[in-house]
Amino acid sequence: MTIGIDIDDTLTLLYDLKVKTAQNYISKHNLNFKLVDPDSISFGGMFDWPTFECDKFWFEEADKMLAEAQPRGFACEAIKQLKKLGHKIIIVTARTTEWHKEPYKMSYDWLRKNDICYDELLVGCLDKTQACIEKKIDIFIDDLPSTLIKLQNVGIDTILIEAPHNKEQNIYSGKTAKDWREIETFITSDQN
Repeated sequence: MTIGIDIDDTLTLLYDLKVKTAQNYISKHNLNFKLVDPDSISFGGMFDWPTFECDKFWFEEADKMLAEAQPRGFACEAIKQLKKLGHKIIIVTARTTEWHKEPYKMSYDWLRKNDICYDELLVGCLDKTQACIEKKIDIFIDDLPSTLIKLQNVGIDTILIEAPHNKEQNIYSGKTAKDWREIETFITSDQN
């Protein structure tokens, strides 16, 4: 089976790091913004920032922040086990040169530093559906329900990994996992 996996908030859990980095940025630039919606996926939503401030923050802090992100618990072990069982792992991320200096290098370096094994890395995939179709991905794991619904609509199995920004969303009707242990269990039990 070919398994597609997103990076941000799927292999990583960025919530605490986002809050810490944004609060440091607010303090450093003496801004008046404060945390208003901790469950928002966007910085603008989390801190009630105008678009220009979000863009400025992202260009100044994002690459460094994402490089510091830690893998979610058991992600490395689960993926190694899935590889050992013969599954092909393709990492598919929307990181683009529009928002990152070197999206491929930063993703490659992070995966290597954190000992995440994989067969292929795709960056700049704003349309993950097209990438999954082209790579014949059987199942995709992501934190965004909207991405997974699009994949379900073209017949690709999906697993939503829980994150603070997706717990209250009732639009997704597929499998939901609280962690990578559950993801590994879903995939290995589906094969039996």
